[in-house]
Amino acid sequence: MPPPMNTQPDKTKLPSFLNYQHQFVDYLRNPQNDESLPASLPTRVNIYAKLLHSKIDASLHTCFPITRELLGAALWQELVQEFIRGHRCQSPLYREIPDEFIDYLINENSQIELPEFMNDLAHYEWMELVLETEKPAKVNPIFAINDDLLAITPALNPVLHLLQYRFPVQSISPAEEHWKNWKNRPTPYAQEPVILAGIRDADFKIYFIELNAVTARLIELMQEGFSTGEQALLQLAAELRYDVYETILPFGSDILQQLKTQHIIIGAQHEH
Repeated sequence: MPPPMNTQPDKTKLPSFLNYQHQFVDYLRNPQNDESLPASLPTRVNIYAKLLHSKIDASLHTCFPITRELLGAALWQELVQEFIRGHRCQSPLYREIPDEFIDYLINENSQIELPEFMNDLAHYEWMELVLETEKPAKVNPIFAINDDLLAITPALNPVLHLLQYRFPVQSISPAEEHWKNWKNRPTPYAQEPVILAGIRDADFKIYFIELNAVTARLIELMQEGFSTGEQALLQLAAELRYDVYETILPFGSDILQQLKTQHIIIGAQHEH
């Protein structure tokens, strides 16, 4: 495998105005490590650095309040500064700063010691913002459910995400010693996998609903194609190698009704 290419420009060969821009941005990213301020930069450049950090911190604090509280103010500030210093954002939009932060946590190697549940928790907190702001894809007309849910082709909530985490993120709280004292644990946290459906209802309220693996798979089957509730349940039974159809359909009908109550199924794809 060839060595990675160095994408950093040779600043000694840059025109003076580009060299100035690089010096300015380098200082904004990492002001505390720049002991000798380049003579070309204004002495007030530290004000801009503080404003940049404050603006990004405010955006992240709003999106990740539980993560911030569990880390503590000092470690959180260190993490934010590492993000500013090392991450190369792909978007200039202020709204997408939390998106970039999640990308940094998941795909880049932080040098800061974080608890093993932190990435899952931060992603869970970020998903609330995603659900609040997501523009649903254009959908076909949705009709009221006038028939048995087994007979119709269910229409699913257009703002719906199935989420899988290694830890029970919906229960992690700074108020509980179990999570608060992560620094003092002698052993790692045991994984407790959880599946959640994140949705936004017609009133723009956000919900996270815990699912078992069977219900989550049923939702996936309904997302995949134009099948009736009964067809999706029979496909699920085949995957589970369960052939007692006289019991799977009544049981499955109850699950479909529950999904309707939870605003995961919001109507029918065809008029009956």
